[in-house]
Amino acid sequence: MKSKIAEDLGRLFEVGFNIGILACIQENNIKHNFENLYIQELQQLRFPKMLRKITDKILSPLERQMAEKWSIFFLQKGFLSGLNFFREYLQSTGWNEQNKLRHLEILYYQCCFCDESSIGTYTKGEENWFEEVLSQFDHIDNISQYIGRYKTKGEFLKADTLILLRYRKTQFRIICVDLSVFSIRTSENVTNLDYLEIIRRLLRRDINYLRSKSVFSKLRIDTKSCEVEFSEGLQSYFTAFKYDDKESAKLIQAGGYAYSFYEFLGETGILADDSQVIFNAVGYSDRGISAMSIRSENLDVLKTCHQIYKHDSSPQEISDARKQVLNKIKNSAYRSFDRGKEFVDSILAISADQINVVRHTERLESFFNSVGIVPDELMQQLGLSGTVKLRDAHAQLIEKALGSASTYIFLTGNPGIGKTTAIANFLNDHINDGFLFFYVSPRKQVNLDIIEKFQQSDTDCLCDDRLFVINTYSDLIRDSGSQYTVQYLSNQHQGNFRLQAVQFQDSRKSDRKGQRSDRLNRQTENVIEDTGVKTKGVLNSICEAISTLINCQHSNNIVATVSIQSLKKTDAGDTLKHFE
Repeated sequence: MKSKIAEDLGRLFEVGFNIGILACIQENNIKHNFENLYIQELQQLRFPKMLRKITDKILSPLERQMAEKWSIFFLQKGFLSGLNFFREYLQSTGWNEQNKLRHLEILYYQCCFCDESSIGTYTKGEENWFEEVLSQFDHIDNISQYIGRYKTKGEFLKADTLILLRYRKTQFRIICVDLSVFSIRTSENVTNLDYLEIIRRLLRRDINYLRSKSVFSKLRIDTKSCEVEFSEGLQSYFTAFKYDDKESAKLIQAGGYAYSFYEFLGETGILADDSQVIFNAVGYSDRGISAMSIRSENLDVLKTCHQIYKHDSSPQEISDARKQVLNKIKNSAYRSFDRGKEFVDSILAISADQINVVRHTERLESFFNSVGIVPDELMQQLGLSGTVKLRDAHAQLIEKALGSASTYIFLTGNPGIGKTTAIANFLNDHINDGFLFFYVSPRKQVNLDIIEKFQQSDTDCLCDDRLFVINTYSDLIRDSGSQYTVQYLSNQHQGNFRLQAVQFQDSRKSDRKGQRSDRLNRQTENVIEDTGVKTKGVLNSICEAISTLINCQHSNNIVATVSIQSLKKTDAGDTLKHFE
């Protein structure tokens, strides 16, 4: 059972979060409609009184001190979270520049500092507060008729943080954040923060929690740049993965509030039916964030969230939804294997705490070995001659396509069938023509294997003196002072050299010394600032090196390899601009 102190710390976190957003609004002088409403509310809050409310039932002086420190900690953490959240949100939209901020206005901002949010130290009454916060829409008559409908569970007046933004009178955004504290569940989690080892243990626990989450936990729903159709069955999946102590549950709750608010805006005529709105729903806790960005065309996603939270799935419904999702997965797996039902059921029947053996065999009739001989009739269809293995026939087709007038060639085939080898052999055979071979993969070792295809057997020498091979990776760039840096291999050059802005390091020399720049900057005697990482990206470095080699007429036969894991979006664009 979640203890009362966990609920109280959650309220402090919520109060701090909303104060942080208000501070950001004031810092940037953003126009708004709430005037002095929240200043007056904050003037009524007394943190010492809130502390006494939290600790009044704690008898031990030490435990009382511990609870007070945790209270201060969560208030501060909430403030910094809210401040940074709204700052980064403005940066992500590009509205944070001074000339753009004057076109931005907050039509509605909803948060609460009274009643339960004040831990009972400042009471105003639910109805009074709702009337005051809705007074930001000054043209609405008879506000009370809407309060009765929208104050119930799942409706927007229950939202922790709700903002309606308008930019240049035409662009609208609804931001809804649902907040919670998950790191403190019971009073036993409130430990003494005076001990360094306890802090280490808390940090280790949170880090282990984040590490335990799979890569799929970082997925986001974003429909801003394209139209996506969502199945009606999405509700069963949302319900199946709903947990009380997960950010995903907070996300579903925030999405439901955003949908309720949009209904209210349409009903009162604040937004026209054809208004283009972007919804940002965020489940925000003290240990993680879940978010989704939805266009008004995909409003059904938020409607699903509203239905799930409004009618709050019972444990039985959640259990049924999980069985339904599992059955869908099972049925799909059944079709993927010969005698699939028998195979999958035997996996699901595995017992815990003992060794289980599951055996499955099947014959793939359509499989063809890559070293098998290609049938004569297929060779005739492909326009090839002779008796060759599949790998060699595939290579002949690649060379035939490369020698044609085709502008683009898309190669498919199993790993190891020889796609890249065929291209490397073709380029070596056409060394006189000149070429740029640019190869991208997520692994450094694959790139080194590509380079070996242009080398003589058992030597470091390239197959031709005219070849110039380069590659790079993030550690190499950081160790070289975060400048444009690549490794190179050439028969005609040795040693490190610099060409325009790019450092070329001989890959045959392994005595690379680390020269990583110091990120710490001492501002004053007692203040040290982390200046962050200021380094050239791998795609930036490799493309700058390619451009330099071409412009300086250094080589007409360039092989460039680079390792990247993702396409990164930044304020200045994305990483593909370097390639262009």
